[in-house]
Amino acid sequence: MTLKQKKVLLVDGLNRSGLAIARALKCSGDFRIDVAVAEKTFSNTIRRITDFHIINRIHFIGCSFYDSSFSDRLVEIVTRSNTDIIIPIGPSAVLISKIKPQLEKLCKVLIEDYEKVLIFHDKSKTLDISKDSGVPHPATWLPENIEEVESLAEEIKYPFVIKARKGSGADGVWYAKDKSELIHLYSKVTSLHNTGDGLLRDSSHPMLQEYISGELHDVTAFCINGEMKLGLTQKRLMTRPVSGGMGIVNVTTKNEQLLQYAEKIIDRVKWNGVMLMDFIIDDRDGRAKLLEINPRFWGTTGLTIKAGYNYPYYLVLDAYGLKIDYPSDYKKDLNCRWPLQELFTVFEKPFDMQVVSNRLKGFISRFTLKNCIYEF
Repeated sequence: MTLKQKKVLLVDGLNRSGLAIARALKCSGDFRIDVAVAEKTFSNTIRRITDFHIINRIHFIGCSFYDSSFSDRLVEIVTRSNTDIIIPIGPSAVLISKIKPQLEKLCKVLIEDYEKVLIFHDKSKTLDISKDSGVPHPATWLPENIEEVESLAEEIKYPFVIKARKGSGADGVWYAKDKSELIHLYSKVTSLHNTGDGLLRDSSHPMLQEYISGELHDVTAFCINGEMKLGLTQKRLMTRPVSGGMGIVNVTTKNEQLLQYAEKIIDRVKWNGVMLMDFIIDDRDGRAKLLEINPRFWGTTGLTIKAGYNYPYYLVLDAYGLKIDYPSDYKKDLNCRWPLQELFTVFEKPFDMQVVSNRLKGFISRFTLKNCIYEF
């Protein structure tokens, strides 16, 4: 079987990972892949206008991914454009996994089944899998009411972390420096209203977790039927926000322990597709501990691809049962920077002239990084 011309639709794809995927698919193999994007509104495209040359067409959904009409609109776009493959990129991934059976009547949908996606969309369920797999994770509590929080607040060490169970990165994370702040923040968070779709927002019973100081590392994985075919590790040299979030300066590494942990989790859930696992190396004991898992493509997808692992292309090949010629290894010590994102962090709080000066010096000094790629 050969793969000739296929039409791929990237949903929510006008972001740094979506554009990296579009570039990778357009330049892969000896056949043509037409890449289109489905976005919510025209306003989302303005900041990406310089990359339009790699995208054949942009379809505007005209509604939020949380809107009840989203699935009907997406079906309409797929039908009209004769789409062969859907790859969800951003927040739409969970919703698309839910309507995957409906969409698969029209095309191939490259996201895991809904029941498996939900395991990693909910951080508390992720930690259950981590525990079952023998993978270390931070000490975590799941209080059901403010009384349980008040009781716990007397016993724990500060600072302490409050996390929404659903979300990713720095979104839905709060830090309490003492007992009174913990109780105040928890009360404030639990008073927030849900969006009406608990799949994507959950502020009713956030998690409480010990604060861990240490280096942030990731494992990016490509899996087929519960087997990790490829795995890459990277270290976040800088994040936005600087307190912890998406990596804006990263370097590929070779951390065998993290790869072994990843294999255990992937085997435990029999995962098929791609995922990113976030770890922190605890300063106290040097042990790696799992923070969360992203069951879809991630912000630094472009670094994984440029290091030699073209996960999007392998996904397409696997979807059609074609042979994948896996590379023997990837480039280690490959740096990747998002300079504009770095500049934003210069003016983060706390804000004073000395802090700004030090951050600017760091920004300039990173231009001396060897073996570095830049994303603008």
